[in-house]
Amino acid sequence: MVYTGKPSRGCQTCKSRRIKCDEARPTCTQCRKSGRTCPGYPDEFDLIFRNENVALERRARKASGSKSASQGSSRPSPSSSSEPGLESSVIFFPDSPGSQYSPETVHQNLILPSDNSLFQAYVWYLGNAVPPALTPSAEAQATAFFFRNFVLLPQQAESMRGFLELLVPLYNKASASSALHLATHAVSLSALGNYPGRQKLLQDASVSYGQALRKVNLALKDPVESKSDETVLAILMFSLYEAIVSTNETVSAWANHVDGAVALTKVRGAEQFKNPQSYQVFRAVRTMMVTSCVQRSKPVEDFPGSHGWMGDEHGEENAANRLTLISIDLPNLRARARTLLSYQKSASTEAGALDLISYAQMVDTNLENWVCTLPPSWSFRTARMVYEMPVDLENAEQWPGPQHVYDDVYIANIINDYRVSRIFCQSVVLGCASWLAPEGNDPRTDSACVTARSVIQQMVDEISASVPFHMSYDMQPMAKELGQDESAAEAVGGYFLVWPLFVAANAETVPKPQRDWLHGRLYHIGREFGLNSAQILVLARRHVLTCGPRFP
Repeated sequence: MVYTGKPSRGCQTCKSRRIKCDEARPTCTQCRKSGRTCPGYPDEFDLIFRNENVALERRARKASGSKSASQGSSRPSPSSSSEPGLESSVIFFPDSPGSQYSPETVHQNLILPSDNSLFQAYVWYLGNAVPPALTPSAEAQATAFFFRNFVLLPQQAESMRGFLELLVPLYNKASASSALHLATHAVSLSALGNYPGRQKLLQDASVSYGQALRKVNLALKDPVESKSDETVLAILMFSLYEAIVSTNETVSAWANHVDGAVALTKVRGAEQFKNPQSYQVFRAVRTMMVTSCVQRSKPVEDFPGSHGWMGDEHGEENAANRLTLISIDLPNLRARARTLLSYQKSASTEAGALDLISYAQMVDTNLENWVCTLPPSWSFRTARMVYEMPVDLENAEQWPGPQHVYDDVYIANIINDYRVSRIFCQSVVLGCASWLAPEGNDPRTDSACVTARSVIQQMVDEISASVPFHMSYDMQPMAKELGQDESAAEAVGGYFLVWPLFVAANAETVPKPQRDWLHGRLYHIGREFGLNSAQILVLARRHVLTCGPRFP
């Protein structure tokens, strides 16, 4: 009935013979060598969601037999071992609205629940006991899978800057018919619906999405509900839904949702800084706003507070949020460059271009200094070296040079965002220098151009070195430790790569072979997750990487 751990994906013949199946297609090597007929491979989700009714009944009988009737309760606590399927595992979902959920606390102090326990806890917190013979709906399966593989993943405190970390406490407090619940179900169904054989769930996702939109529209008419954390988070979930479905028609919808969340955040004003949870929502919206403005080269609007988007002067920012605050200059930098370079040359515009180069170099220096503040655990390690140039650039998994590994994909994602920001800064430098001297050889900019090309190439090389880590479950120790589904872990890594690969592949100074390889990796991700070329570009242009994981 529920996800019970990583199943064997081998063919039935190899399972019966109790030998390792290499899962080669169309037939496995073991069957081919032995002359047997390979029956093929079962659908992954037919393995993941198994019928657990018998096991649940057995545990229920055992629990009821070991306790007297006087110990029973009409409504036992969620952590009670007498509840079928919960056993003694600690439940992630906080018990009271005031309790705080922290991925760091979960990782250090709590026991990760079994997947069966997670599903039981999810249904429990909807207010229902779980009869042993209950078959969960597709919505329940999708939501349990979504929480297990994409939400309840402990992160370091220094890497938290998105809104998925806030989903659990707010989801618990919201009613089952709320916009936040409906938006979460839409995201869950669309994520699961992108897996092979599950496309019919996309229609259910669309229905939940429409219902959630109507709920939010009603909430926006209420002066109190419109300013609530729940409403803002529901709108951020809408943007995530648009990212998952990834069609050309969703580009403007994604931007509109981000703009809507920004507008509500501005209306909420400095009052939101008094509540820690509301302050976290503010930071998540700020991150999404910077992302959206960078994409559209749109200047960042002012926040109506004494410290602007810096927020509360007494609020402490972690490493990930400090990167966002530095990157908040990027939209204005790109907007100024686009405007200036459309003008005719004159003494004033040339002076403006030189000032813009200095501004870009200052932002780049701030980014470089940010790296020096990171904890040692954020450093990458070289796992191996690749020395040979691939013959088939489009399908090669690795680019020559070092292959880097990180503690987890969230850290790697933030470091790649840093690299992307530096590429943008140095691209502005090159653009202004080229505008000032189309033929080159301008003593005012020659040194800056040499540095810019060197930095861009270094950033592109480091992004290239991170590709195998993102795409290989075997190289992700945190995913293995947490028991994350292999396909889900690689999907998160693959989607985290879309934006860095897109930016790196389009950096003008990158050699053509490396650019071809980067494009090949980008389209490989698309093929893996059933996306066409247009959808990949939509994902890249929208860049929701800073808000949390992407989904298959």
